[in-house]
Amino acid sequence: MSKIVRQKNFLNAISYTTKKPQVLIDASKYSGIRLTFQTKNNGGHMGPRQLWRKYLPTLQFYNPNLQVDIIRINNTSRTETVPCILEIIDKQGKTVDSIDMKNRMYDDIMDELLTKVEHKPVPEEELVQV
Repeated sequence: MSKIVRQKNFLNAISYTTKKPQVLIDASKYSGIRLTFQTKNNGGHMGPRQLWRKYLPTLQFYNPNLQVDIIRINNTSRTETVPCILEIIDKQGKTVDSIDMKNRMYDDIMDELLTKVEHKPVPEEELVQV
């Protein structure tokens, strides 16, 4: 597969084929989201990492003004626990809601995020396909 075809497929995955995060979040109420999880997948942190890799690029593509902060903590200790949380930030910079992401799959996390924020689907005619 050529480099151009791979790049086209990658861009289409962000803008067209990844359906669940193709939403417009109400920008008058929310300024951003913050994900905190550890760098390693163990301990229930795989779902947040997959959310970050698979769904957040599409969410950011259709919501360019939505601030997305990713805090990845390098935890070398076997005894300390690292938070695994998604926070929804309002226009004043305060956390209005949060989602515990530990031991959850990325689809479930995205579903819960969509139930907690006001949003509407991107109209079909506004979807971008390369």
